[in-house]
Amino acid sequence: MPRLPNLSLTILVPVCIFILYLGLVCGQYFYEHAELKDQLASTQSEQIQKDLFRMRHVVESSLLMQDFERLEQEVALVSTDQNMMVYVILDSASEIQFANHIIWRESNATNVLEGYSADLHGSVIANNKPYFKVNFDRLSIQAYYPLNASSRYSYSNSVDLIYLEYDIANTLSESVDRLLKRFIEIWGIGALFLSLFCFMLHYLLIRPLIQLSQAAKNLDSPDFNTDIMCASTELVNLRDYLNQVNGRLSRSKKRLNDAEQRWLFAVEGARNGIWDWCISTGDVFVSDRWKDILGYQPYELDNDYSVWESRLHLSDKLQVLNTLQNYISNQHEYYESVHRLRHKDGRYIWILDRGKIVEWDELGRPSRIIGTITDVSGDVKSQRVANDKQGHNGLTDLINRDVLADQLYDSQVLSRKTGQFSALLMINLDNFKLINDALGRQLGDRLLMQIAARLSATFSSTGLVARLGADEFVILAKNFGNEIDQANKRALALASEVRQLIGRSYTISEQNLSISARIGLVIFDGIESLEPQVLLARADSALEQAKDSRSNGCAIYRPEFEQNQVQPFKLQNELKVAIHNQQMSLVYQPVVDRAGQLNSVEALMRWYHPQYGYISPRKFIAAAELSDCIFELELWALDKVCELIQLLQQTNATIPLMSLNISSRHFHQDHFVNVIISRINAAQISPKLLQFELTEDVFVVNAKVAKNKISELQRYGINIAMDNFGGGSCAVHQLQGIGFSQVKLAAIYLEDIEYNPESFNIVSAVVEFATKLNFPVVAKQVENKQQLNLLTQAKCTWFQGYIISRPLDHDDIIQLINTKLSLSVVP
Repeated sequence: MPRLPNLSLTILVPVCIFILYLGLVCGQYFYEHAELKDQLASTQSEQIQKDLFRMRHVVESSLLMQDFERLEQEVALVSTDQNMMVYVILDSASEIQFANHIIWRESNATNVLEGYSADLHGSVIANNKPYFKVNFDRLSIQAYYPLNASSRYSYSNSVDLIYLEYDIANTLSESVDRLLKRFIEIWGIGALFLSLFCFMLHYLLIRPLIQLSQAAKNLDSPDFNTDIMCASTELVNLRDYLNQVNGRLSRSKKRLNDAEQRWLFAVEGARNGIWDWCISTGDVFVSDRWKDILGYQPYELDNDYSVWESRLHLSDKLQVLNTLQNYISNQHEYYESVHRLRHKDGRYIWILDRGKIVEWDELGRPSRIIGTITDVSGDVKSQRVANDKQGHNGLTDLINRDVLADQLYDSQVLSRKTGQFSALLMINLDNFKLINDALGRQLGDRLLMQIAARLSATFSSTGLVARLGADEFVILAKNFGNEIDQANKRALALASEVRQLIGRSYTISEQNLSISARIGLVIFDGIESLEPQVLLARADSALEQAKDSRSNGCAIYRPEFEQNQVQPFKLQNELKVAIHNQQMSLVYQPVVDRAGQLNSVEALMRWYHPQYGYISPRKFIAAAELSDCIFELELWALDKVCELIQLLQQTNATIPLMSLNISSRHFHQDHFVNVIISRINAAQISPKLLQFELTEDVFVVNAKVAKNKISELQRYGINIAMDNFGGGSCAVHQLQGIGFSQVKLAAIYLEDIEYNPESFNIVSAVVEFATKLNFPVVAKQVENKQQLNLLTQAKCTWFQGYIISRPLDHDDIIQLINTKLSLSVVP
């Protein structure tokens, strides 16, 4: 759109006023001109009508008296009016009997009169009503006036109509001339007054405003208040407002300068380098600290995009550029990358690179990104080791355990001296084994490197960051106050911040990954001198409690955690011999419909340890998933279920669906499907009697591969169920196209369903959603009649829990199936 030229108020205001005035005057002129024509025509028509009314009586009396000479005289008298164009008296045949022009007499009016209409003549006579028409095209008035004369008069051709046409052109022209003259006089006088008004307006308002605008260029000038002669209160107020704005602007500039200095100090204090990239031009600003990280002086590098891209390591370049482009294309929420840049001396250093879009163009496309780099070479290098026995790149501690132990000793000594509490945070990554198996160790290592870089970049200045094992990190933080309640609150706040930091998504090899963490905390003041191993063991106990769904992912150590507690690393060793020593067993929990009829049976693992007694499945299964024991454990369970089916087949019993839980790690093994099919074929049982329960996290990585495996198992005949449905581990669209035989509601929905109506509404909505997808819904862990009643109202398909039946041992489940008993469901 073209830009309008800038005009001065000195010109713009008078021009606008005169244009407005001219428009008003012209509009009034044309309006009165139109009114004048109508008024003139109306007045003249009224006068003609009066004359015709008189003429009718003259005609009637003349015809009655046979005084035709009088008629001739009356018509001749009318002819003296110069504006009378046509004045004739006609008979019923349109023959002209009398006329203002003798030449028309005894002629047919249709032939000699241009404006005359015989049809209109007949219509007027028939209706006996006069007809008047103002013809502005001919500038005349036409009239058809009926007479009451009849054939009883002795005149040979009776007359019945007077027709006339009156010229109004001259009269109209004179009136318009008078109107125009009057408006010219009004326009001239008005223009004079407007000129005086514009002059006063310029002197009193526009001139001071122009002076004010010119003086506003120099707001800081001491003469700003004295140079302006303001005649109005508004201009004086405007001048005062400009002074106030100038004061605020000066203060804002000072605050902005102070904030910039503080920001630069904070950035330099954090030892981060700053970069600012204008995408449209390719210009890149890098701070002195950015150059210093790469070993350059402030004057040695140009502000150009190639300064950064040319220094990327060849192995990292493609991934970094793809990550950056995906962020610019709005495919990722933020830009973050851990990669290598070439130092001035030729070596490569590891940096944590972060950026954020701060400007967009008029089309909404990103135009500017600002970011920082942090040197994390020490943290990353300390993680990398040579190839292990399998030839894979592995990861080890950020710092070694000896250094961590020394730091724990020192922290206790310092806490005793200062009276300040310290905190040890043990961080465990959820489902890392699954991601590592699905993506491969190389990409798993990249994920761990990014997590380590985030933690060290954020917390290394306030504490110690270490890595203990495959997916465990430790943060040692100090100075948490001298009151235990305050220390607990601060530690939980720090743990929440760590979980949020780790929970942000990662981009690795163009895959967008998400991972969560659980954190166990130990708060200590050094008074109780503890070995580092004891502190770590306590943190591990708290970490076990943090895995409970009610802990919000964080738990602080309490002494009661150690009652009947066995540590996960001990469980892993014990599991290796548990199966062979027949410490493991299976129990079976029925799943029934609303009538109590048995539909399926879930096989559950139990472990009775000679030393620790019964160990919770939640603990030993979690420990098994940290090692390869989970594979052997689940294949053992499959064999036991196949043996039970074989035994039931020998008794000709109606066998319900036998359901087993399959871990995501086991499911994502390349050989999983082949091994499962081989075991079932060897047992010679129908795969339609088996059901595998999977959790939503099978879709966290390689969702397409997971769907293909499920389809392959279903084609073979195995039923697939989803456990923990609605737990939020995967997006709903990933379930599209999968026909689940069952979906089991996440137990968290039942926690307060008896007391919270909103919880019931949520459960009903989830059940309705699953039903629309043709997924039969199982409500599991139903413990009381009130829960059962509400779940029945929510229209769950099947039910499972202690209120229906406890898990049964081998003999009891056989007896239940053979006797075909109906379990009580109706509350």
